[in-house]
Amino acid sequence: RRHWARREILYRANDPVQTFYKITKGIVIESRTLDDGRRQIVGIRTIGDLCGYPVHNGRYLFTAEAQTEVEACAFDRTRFQAFVGRNNDVACALAEDTSERLKRASENMTVIGQLKSTERVAHFLIEIFDLYSRHHMGVQPLTLHLTRHEIADYLGLTLETVSRSFTKL
Repeated sequence: RRHWARREILYRANDPVQTFYKITKGIVIESRTLDDGRRQIVGIRTIGDLCGYPVHNGRYLFTAEAQTEVEACAFDRTRFQAFVGRNNDVACALAEDTSERLKRASENMTVIGQLKSTERVAHFLIEIFDLYSRHHMGVQPLTLHLTRHEIADYLGLTLETVSRSFTKL
C-alpha cells in the first residue's frame, strides 16, 4: 500500500514504468503537459481504478497527481504483467478497462470538439456525478475536488470561461 497527500505526484510522464496502482481511496488526475507548458487533463481516476497505464516504450504516458489524499495498492510492473499473462480473467478485465478508457476519450473528444463552453461544464458536472455514483462516493452535495483551473485543463477552456459557465449554470 502507498499513500499520497493532496497534490503529490504518483508518477510523471516519460519516467520509466516501475509500478501500476489500484486506487483504494481518493481521486487522481492524469495529465499531459504540452510543449508550450499548458496542461491537458486526460483522465480522472478514483476508487477501484487502475493507474499507470497505458505505457509507451516502458515509460508512463501521463503524469498522475493526487487530488485528495490517495491510497493505492502498488504492483510491480514485471510481476503484474506476468500475473496478467497467467490469469485470463485479469487480462479480460484489463482489456475491458482499456476499452472503457477509449470510450471515455472518444466522448471527451466529442465534448471538446462540439459542445459550447457552458455545455462542456454541465457535461463535466454530470460526468463527475456519474463517476462518484459508480464508485459509491458521496454525491450530496456534489464536491468538486478539481479547481476551476483544473476543470479548464480538462475541458480545453480558459479559467475565465469556466467561471462564466458556472455563473450561467
